[in-house]
Amino acid sequence: MIFAEIKTDESYYDLYPELLQLVQQTFSNVESGVQGDAWIWIYEGEEKVALDTFTSMRFQIKSDNINGLLIQKVIYKLGEHYKLYIYDEPELEGHEDTF
Repeated sequence: MIFAEIKTDESYYDLYPELLQLVQQTFSNVESGVQGDAWIWIYEGEEKVALDTFTSMRFQIKSDNINGLLIQKVIYKLGEHYKLYIYDEPELEGHEDTF
């Protein structure tokens, strides 16, 4: 589910190094990569939050856990550094089933 999106005119490819550095300084368990699209996965306990450009030209903030604490932490931290568009209700991605 998509919870938020980073609002910027900067291309995701140019934003990626700065965003990755911020995430790595804030969270201890991070995986990342660029292969056409860019992605950053943040893990804490059983939770995972994804920042990726798989379905947008901007980084979207995603999680499968609608009530997770990690998604709240990530949105809060990124909101300190970037303008975010936060969805009133998380949006399903094309590959996700409805509730």
